[in-house]
Amino acid sequence: MTPAAGSHRRVLLFRILIYGLVVASSAAQFAIVPVMPVYAHRLGLSGFQQGMVLGATGLAMLAVCVPAGALSDRLGAHRLTLGAGLLMAAALFAQSLASDFPLLLCSRLAFGAGYGVVWTAGLSWIAAAAAGPGGRSLGGSVACAGVGGVAGPAASGALVQYFGLAIPALATAAVFAVITAGLAALRMPAGPGTPSARVGASLRAVISDRAMICTAAAIVIAGVTTAVPALLAPAELHAAGASPGRIGLDFAIAGMLFALGSTLTASAGRRALRMTVLCAGMLALAAALLPAALTSAPLAVVAMLCGTTAARSILWTVSYPLAAEGARRTGTGLGVVVGSLNGLWAAAAVLGPLAAGLGAEHLGPRSVFGLTETLCVAVLAATIALAWRARRPASRAPRIRAHDRPAPVTPASTNPAGAPALAPRRAPGRGAVVARHMPVPRGKARPRLPRPLTPRALAAPGAHSRHLYQRPGRHISRRRPHRPPQAD
Repeated sequence: MTPAAGSHRRVLLFRILIYGLVVASSAAQFAIVPVMPVYAHRLGLSGFQQGMVLGATGLAMLAVCVPAGALSDRLGAHRLTLGAGLLMAAALFAQSLASDFPLLLCSRLAFGAGYGVVWTAGLSWIAAAAAGPGGRSLGGSVACAGVGGVAGPAASGALVQYFGLAIPALATAAVFAVITAGLAALRMPAGPGTPSARVGASLRAVISDRAMICTAAAIVIAGVTTAVPALLAPAELHAAGASPGRIGLDFAIAGMLFALGSTLTASAGRRALRMTVLCAGMLALAAALLPAALTSAPLAVVAMLCGTTAARSILWTVSYPLAAEGARRTGTGLGVVVGSLNGLWAAAAVLGPLAAGLGAEHLGPRSVFGLTETLCVAVLAATIALAWRARRPASRAPRIRAHDRPAPVTPASTNPAGAPALAPRRAPGRGAVVARHMPVPRGKARPRLPRPLTPRALAAPGAHSRHLYQRPGRHISRRRPHRPPQAD
């Protein structure tokens, strides 16, 4: 086997394992959603406690994303990713043994910490060691997350219905242990180093870049619309008589749409990395919330779930490659940039379930969906205004006409020899005029005017005052034909 073939196979095996880790983490993240009513019934959880369990992952991500990004830029992304795999395996094992609310909450917090490290240091490792053109490596990770979003709810609902509540967590913990051991045995290098800028400078660069602000707005909307349907949709379907297996199947169908949309967006390459695509995804996301805001029918809830999931696939797939381009453009570390975006998503994932749980108890699910749609429209309007303002100076640049262009003058109002030059004068409403008299040093030829004055004009009274300047290309007086003298 040649070294090139061996390296290619090694990179291919690395892609399979690292994308498998992304699939497993996404599956474990969404596997608890369809079985949350079962946890609530068995442990006696209130709506606020259910929101805390679902928001625990986001809370842990909010705490670890930015530090994990900074550490991945300095210490290496592969080390943090391997540690995160082991942490998620231990957290899921503890979740399978949870018999009360505190142990369940702590296990989800530990899993959220590992999940945040994977989506920060793991993406940096993918971008460095398995880079693809047009951001396809990062877009492929989002597509794999969509596959996990399909497999997680479907398998979790079926396994809980037939084998018990602890089986999905135990199976996912074993998958994490195997994938992490494979990545550690492969010893894939981390790839070329990323700029190790300071965290404060990187965060200031993120805040000052308008394109990255728009990307952060899309991530916030994606986080809110992930958390609110994840809490309210299973409760609405369970109240309508749906079983955990049926709820998991509905989430699996939505996950298929996510995987399909993410794959199509990632296959477009750099053509999809535009602000218009980001705004179109936000508009589709706001429109998909409308059915659940109008009625509580199961068909409307499922339509809302599928529509929001498909629209989020565009936002997630476009946001991370745009963030990578912004990191290269501003010279900041990719880990800090991705960690900042994940931190914003985590904040939305924490506050979303808590606010949705309180709102559902006091206002009702339909009102919560309506308020979420209003928030999406407001953020979309702010994003469009910011993007239009960023492009406005380039599109509204003044156009200089040919006769308004000033004549070139030397710096400091001097000619190349150092003598003072006479600046050109402009007549009101007319183009530039050329000076007739210009001082020149000795031994140098006088600069030739574009159209010299005629001898008759020079001999006229007051010529030096009235005809000091002349427009190029225009005669002041006509030259009369020369007549020979007549003999007496």
